[in-house]
Amino acid sequence: MTQSIHEPAPIRKGTEIPIKEVLCTLSARWSLEVMAELDGGKRRFNELTRRLEGINHKVLIETLHKLQRDGYVRGPLNSLKNSTGRLVGYELTELGVTLLQLVNGVREWLDEHEQKIVDARTDFDWTKREMEFMKE
Repeated sequence: MTQSIHEPAPIRKGTEIPIKEVLCTLSARWSLEVMAELDGGKRRFNELTRRLEGINHKVLIETLHKLQRDGYVRGPLNSLKNSTGRLVGYELTELGVTLLQLVNGVREWLDEHEQKIVDARTDFDWTKREMEFMKE
């Protein structure tokens, strides 16, 4: 049986993670930007802070913890250490890499269709203003 996009997935007890939780983590202000920075390889915390202009330490820590918890990022909490036992930073996991590939696909789609979206918004806003003007 094929499931519609609009129908919720069947609920199974135990290990199911609500899609809203996952989407909430990914749509958080800094999540995808942090992941994009890690796409180039391992980064130390202070390097991430410098590269992500506008993020503060507390927000970066919270974002990294959420991404680690869901398995997209590996870092100090996952004992990412070099041969001397020093922490070496954060990096994407295989799960994070596959997710970022999907996000990059959406970015490519947006680049290709950006003008259509801009035109649709302009048409909508214009029509809405005309309707409001007619009500007056």
